[in-house]
Amino acid sequence: MEQEIGLPKEDLSDLRRLDPAILVWLEKLGLWISCAGIAVLGSMIIVTVVARYFVGSIIPDDLIIAGELMVTLVALPWAFVTADRGHIAVELFTNWATGRARILLDMFAAFVGLVMVVPLTYATWMDLVTAIEYGSYFDGDLYLPEWPGRTMFFIGFALMLVRMLLVLITDLLRLYDYDEPKVKE
Repeated sequence: MEQEIGLPKEDLSDLRRLDPAILVWLEKLGLWISCAGIAVLGSMIIVTVVARYFVGSIIPDDLIIAGELMVTLVALPWAFVTADRGHIAVELFTNWATGRARILLDMFAAFVGLVMVVPLTYATWMDLVTAIEYGSYFDGDLYLPEWPGRTMFFIGFALMLVRMLLVLITDLLRLYDYDEPKVKE
């Protein structure tokens, strides 16, 4: 009996979707932190607006804090969205594709995503390192450091990069395991 190249087909069903427990936990944590950040940002905006109306400004550097919170709100859920394949996609032609063609289009989308995310992840890492090394801070009443927002942005990109790589591997495994439907005669 000849040895087959690649993974045995009976073992493939468990590998169809690669979900390391720690990555799933980090994705959900990022989503929950983002949700909590929305509540904090909304509360801060309400307090700031009411305080400005009645007593002037009460929260120093509120615009800086809001900006940094928005970075966190946007970046941390990216891996969760990627795992759900929830990114905006042009499905004008891909919905017509079936079978192997659809899997190949999914692989192409994951590859293009990786080509874009890898340099962006590297750039956010370099920006984070620079902010830490130079002790960068925002001018304002509190002189808030820049590294917390840069850290959240990098974590969001890094988790999305890992998840996108796993999506590509999952699609490769789907292609390997795909059986064309049999036509009944």
